[in-house]
Amino acid sequence: MDLSHFTLDHLMRRTADGIEFEMFRYLLGTMSTFVIIWLGLSHLLRFRKIRPPTPRSRQIRSELLWSAMTVLIFVAMDIVVFDAADLGIFKKYNDVSTYGWAWFFISIPLMIIAHDAYFYWAHRFMHLPRFYKLFHMRHHRSHNPTPFTAYSFAPLEAVVEYAFVPVGLMLIPIHNTAFYIVMLIMIFKNAVAHCGYELMPKSWARLPVLGWLTSVTHHDMHHEKANGNYGFYFTWWDRWMGTEHRNYLERFETAGDWARRKEEETAAEPGLVPAE
Repeated sequence: MDLSHFTLDHLMRRTADGIEFEMFRYLLGTMSTFVIIWLGLSHLLRFRKIRPPTPRSRQIRSELLWSAMTVLIFVAMDIVVFDAADLGIFKKYNDVSTYGWAWFFISIPLMIIAHDAYFYWAHRFMHLPRFYKLFHMRHHRSHNPTPFTAYSFAPLEAVVEYAFVPVGLMLIPIHNTAFYIVMLIMIFKNAVAHCGYELMPKSWARLPVLGWLTSVTHHDMHHEKANGNYGFYFTWWDRWMGTEHRNYLERFETAGDWARRKEEETAAEPGLVPAE
C-alpha cells in the first residue's frame, strides 16, 4: 500500500475539493428550494402552507451558521473517506464496465433504500432521552423549519448523518457519478422536506405506491411534535414499527386549510381586501 502521495499539498487539495463539493451541494439544494418554493411559488402554494407563521430571519441566520459547521465536518470526513476509497477500502469505482450500466442505475435506488433504513434507526437513536440533547436537539430548535434547516445539526449529529457514507460504500459497489447523484438526491430531499409547503396533491398519500413516499407534511409533523415520523424517503419503517403519527393522512390532506379559512375570513370582513 503506497502512502507516498499523502502529503500536505494533497491534504490541502482534498480540503479545497471537499469544501467546493459540500458547499455547492448544500447551496444548490437549499437555495434552489428557497428561491423556487419560498420566493417563486409561495403565493400559488399559500393554501398548502402547512403551519403558520413563516420562520423569521433570525432562525434562518442561526440555521446557516450551524449548517456552515456541518459542511466543515462533512469536508473533514470526506478527506478520510475518499482517501480510503483511493486505497481500495470501499467499493466506489470509476469504470462503468466494472459492473455494467444496469448496475450503475440499480445502485442508485439501492443506495437510497439503504440510506432510508440507516436514517430511520439513526434518527430514532438520536431521539433517545439520554442522547437527544447531545445529538439532535439543535436540529429541533427549528420547530417550524425552513429549507436551511436541512443541515442545521449539532456536530455529533453531523457525524452520525455522514456516517452512512462509509457504511454505504462498504456495502454497495457504486460508480463515482452514481454516488454523486445519490448525494444530490439526499440534499434536495432534505431541503424540500423542511420547506414547510406540502407539494404532493391531496390524494397521493393514500395511494398504494405513491403513499410510500414521505411528504413534506410527514417530516413537518416530526418537527412540530418532536417525535414520530422518523423516515426520510419512505413511510415503510414508520408503518412497520408503529411510529407514524395516527393523524398523518388527515393532516396531509388538510395541509394549508388554515390559510384558506384565514383568507376567506379576511375577505368577509367589511372594508378589508384579501392580500394579493
